Amino acid sequence: MSSTKKDKKFYHATAAQAYYMKPSEAATVSLAAPAGSASRGVGERDRPRLGIVVMTKRPLDFEQWLVYHRSVIGVERFFVLCEDTPELAALLLRPPWNAFVDATFVAKTQRDYFVQMDRQAVNVACAVPRARASGVEWLLHVDDDELLHAPGGVGALWAALKNAPKHACDAHVKNVEALAPDRSCAHPFVECTTFVASTSKYSSYTNGKSFGRVSAPGLRAHGPHHFRGDAPPSAGSATVDLPPSVAVVLHYESVCYDRWTTKFSELAARHGHDQDILDKLPFPFYRSSLAAVGHLARCAPKDKAAASDAAVKVWTSRKLVDESRVPPKDAIVVTAVRDALRGLLDDGDGAAAAPSAAPVLAPPGKKSKTLEAKAPPPPGSLPKLT
Repeated sequence: MSSTKKDKKFYHATAAQAYYMKPSEAATVSLAAPAGSASRGVGERDRPRLGIVVMTKRPLDFEQWLVYHRSVIGVERFFVLCEDTPELAALLLRPPWNAFVDATFVAKTQRDYFVQMDRQAVNVACAVPRARASGVEWLLHVDDDELLHAPGGVGALWAALKNAPKHACDAHVKNVEALAPDRSCAHPFVECTTFVASTSKYSSYTNGKSFGRVSAPGLRAHGPHHFRGDAPPSAGSATVDLPPSVAVVLHYESVCYDRWTTKFSELAARHGHDQDILDKLPFPFYRSSLAAVGHLARCAPKDKAAASDAAVKVWTSRKLVDESRVPPKDAIVVTAVRDALRGLLDDGDGAAAAPSAAPVLAPPGKKSKTLEAKAPPPPGSLPKLT
């Protein structure tokens, strides 16, 4: 049987495109730099101009997410599609974020595993020309439950992007997956420090995320995990892999129990009876979560207690440090992100500092400078998604 026929079951087609859903090969992500691979980083003067494109819906601690990427990674522009979350306008349309965030608000969207990837692709397509016009050189596509970590220092990340082969339009970054310290986890960015690093034990995707080179002709999303351009194969590989010692995506997938139940309640309402969709979901955790949360929603009142216990067991067995039984060799501890965010918090309730001018990183030994916030855009001037 040909490989094409063997892999046919991993494709799912929406009205817009077909998605290849086969998980990547099993591997363990190490943040240690390979021997002899040390490279000199670059400072603020020579750093590439970075942007992020994200689609968000009722995010958790979104200001922390913005502050971290702005202050620690040096992201200059955020291209944010806000779905059914009008309350984010109060954050994004005031200083300092109105100077750095290009926000679009839409309503009446539905959580749909595959169709939402179509919306992500449209969001990227809308963001690329805006990023190009604002001078962004590399555009990272991540979600609101993901933080980019630079284990070797942000200067090494900047250098890797600055020195990427000119023919590469896709700078790929591996991912690791967070575990919750306990059942009460409410602010994962500052609470989670243990991450699953063996892709065979992830509960969600294993394919990493990517930066796209904004100047590449025809730059577009290639699914949620890669970018592609119009350059012919003869020009060289479109993808350059950034080592995890330089950059890694920290994925805080479903580490808050209440958000897990909400997410899979919505997915179960949409997909719970569609066996074709369930068969093509590549993640056993997603299938078991849909089944458990769906049963909890549909069962008779007399069965609610047992169904609730079963749902909790599904979550704790994959998401709690002490109950997931991930061997030490398959996990890593990352405290730098938590510590950086704690240093940026202005109080103890999980709210992130929002200075009137956002900081820009400076090289060691030099004072950081600030960029002054612009006045809010006038009502009705936000770009529309078409």
